[in-house]
Amino acid sequence: MGLTMRKKENETGNEVIVAERKLPVPSKAALFRFFPGVITISAFCVGFSSIKFALFHRWELAALCIFAAALLDALDGKVARLIGHSSQFGAQLDSLSDLVCFGVAPSVVLFLKSAYLLDGVGWAACMFFTVCCALRLARFNAEMLQCESLPKWERKYFKGIPAPAGAILALFPMILFFWTGTYSFLHPKFVFLCLAAAGALMVCSVRTFSSKMIEVNAGSAPIALLALSLLVICLITDVWLTLVVLVTLYLFLIPYGAYKYSQNKKALEQSRGE
Repeated sequence: MGLTMRKKENETGNEVIVAERKLPVPSKAALFRFFPGVITISAFCVGFSSIKFALFHRWELAALCIFAAALLDALDGKVARLIGHSSQFGAQLDSLSDLVCFGVAPSVVLFLKSAYLLDGVGWAACMFFTVCCALRLARFNAEMLQCESLPKWERKYFKGIPAPAGAILALFPMILFFWTGTYSFLHPKFVFLCLAAAGALMVCSVRTFSSKMIEVNAGSAPIALLALSLLVICLITDVWLTLVVLVTLYLFLIPYGAYKYSQNKKALEQSRGE
């Protein structure tokens, strides 16, 4: 903070020179640095609110809060890289938010909705899912330190499915119920199976596609905007049907991603051998 000098009249009408402290005006670049953190905190608040809606049996809002948190989670990292302000603090904050939004919240929502009917077994499934989410995030944070040493093509794959995808897969019974109105999809055994499968997929070593696989440049920007517009239209028209289609497509992409990774790795090993 600097000092500025200016003339000012005193009580007797004489001019005197006084020094005033000038407060610094934050630059636009400094303000932009807060955007990723604001998005992360917003995702945390929205995801955590799903527990409140579940306690009041507002199930659709509880599920939509987790989906909204997943969308916000997909934005914060991209915004940080776009403005060139990625930091270790932001990465750790993002992981803590992910644990609450995609590890704790889905377990609580599903337990209150259906898994409680299995008593201790249902609670064990919820704890298993949450523990798997914590392990997945811890492994991801540890591997981030070695990410720069990996080839560029390998950075486009996750080891196991990411936490937001795991949460949405765990909530698949509720999505099917909201779409069809059939209570059979909320059977506790089916919920148990989805929780166990989603947790196992998060901690497994199967390689899956990362969002970094999608690269938008000047040439593909119109196609990307068109695809995004169609997705928004579908979500507005029938959100649950759209989510059923997206989850189904993602399930098919899991084995395909593992296959593509093995093919790329095999091709790289062959080129080194030659």
